[in-house]
Amino acid sequence: MKKLNDIRRQIAPCLQKIEKERQNTLENISKAKQLYILPVLLLLIAIASLFLEVLPLAVILLFCAIGSFGIIAVFKVAPYQTNYVLNFKEEAFSTFIEALYPTIYYAPGNYLPSCLFDRSELFGSHTTYKGEDYFEGKTKNGHSFKFSELEVSNVVTTTDFEGNTKTETTTVFTGLFFVLSVPNRVDSRIQVLPDTAENTFGAFGKFFQENVGALFQRSAMVYMKDHPEFEKEFVVYGKDEEEVYRILSPNLLQAIYDLRYKWNIRLSISFIGKEMYIAMPTKKNFFKPNIEHSVLEDKLLRELYDELALCFSVVEDLCIEPKLHKNRTLLNSKENPFLL
Repeated sequence: MKKLNDIRRQIAPCLQKIEKERQNTLENISKAKQLYILPVLLLLIAIASLFLEVLPLAVILLFCAIGSFGIIAVFKVAPYQTNYVLNFKEEAFSTFIEALYPTIYYAPGNYLPSCLFDRSELFGSHTTYKGEDYFEGKTKNGHSFKFSELEVSNVVTTTDFEGNTKTETTTVFTGLFFVLSVPNRVDSRIQVLPDTAENTFGAFGKFFQENVGALFQRSAMVYMKDHPEFEKEFVVYGKDEEEVYRILSPNLLQAIYDLRYKWNIRLSISFIGKEMYIAMPTKKNFFKPNIEHSVLEDKLLRELYDELALCFSVVEDLCIEPKLHKNRTLLNSKENPFLL
């Protein structure tokens, strides 16, 4: 990657333009927030009505105050912030990425199609699927990759015997989702999942993974006996044990293990056909500027620079050419300098 100072000089005109837009947006937000006087007055009148024991009027005014506050926040204040973030990404951040990675395609409003998410077989059904910040490109070795932020949820509506309906929304996945091409085709599915059961319940958890877990995954549990540190963090499922050992080389095991601590998350991976799917769950909203901070300050550019480096490290670390890398022993990577 290029040095940050060189990139700053290269995109300086664009940053100055966005900075003027940011200042204008803050002024517009400040004017819009003056409308909050209305719900504040309604709230004060509602409190006065309570002291005067005019309860019905107090309740009505209270609801009006809450409603007007929400309307102003959603329809008057929020649009300015949303438009600023979108313009920042389309102009400044796109230019920033082009300076760093000239061959990378970036679309701030796009995201991975749901068919790729479903094809990974890492998660169950979903009813709501959205995302942002779509990246696509190729590594120096010719491996194609694509990734984006995703928010996936499932809404289930049930009706009891009395006819009462209940709607429940559960989060399926929130975070970064990667799709990488792999040099060796996988004839059967291989999954690398967080070893939560054994870490939590010990021997019983291990028994659960071997039997119930394998049943749900429709494959057998494969032990990485030569890599005990990896075995403590992950559980591997596959139908063909020889194929699992062929695909999960020592270098790749090390890279997956390192990513677990580099990101401080429990990632899930599946290999299907010629593609590797990586789910990196995180609540962090990447590449989003704080409108209160100037885009001319080093802090914002440094954060974007580090976030991009962290995301592309997933691609660089997992797109491994086994013949070009020396075998590495699995070490404890908790001291990784990129730890979030």
